Amino acid sequence: MFHEKAMLEVKDDEPILLVERIRLADETPVALERTCWPKDIGDILIKYDLDEARYYELLENYKVYLNRANEKISAINATIDEADALGIRAGEALLEMTRLSFGVNDRPIEYTKTKYRNDQYHYNIDLKR
Repeated sequence: MFHEKAMLEVKDDEPILLVERIRLADETPVALERTCWPKDIGDILIKYDLDEARYYELLENYKVYLNRANEKISAINATIDEADALGIRAGEALLEMTRLSFGVNDRPIEYTKTKYRNDQYHYNIDLKR
């Protein structure tokens, strides 16, 4: 968790909220999600059912707003545990998305790493000139 704390600019001895979820589409596992939040934001979220929660909507009720985020998408190979959780073969390609989200004061408020099945997730970008 040292990496997550560093991304969130949290001291090593401070707690953070870690939420791990298997995301489903039509009862099929499509993604493994690992999201980390600083303690003050975690204290808000922990009051709710985090399996179904829409994080940003909940936080806006507490005047915590997302200002911007940096996102990176890479290709990786599934480990045995990831493959078992997603119902695929070990070594199959996954799309890994990491996101660091910032609040209105430019403070990091969320660090997420999500691993998507390549046959169940597509990332589309419209480019205009």
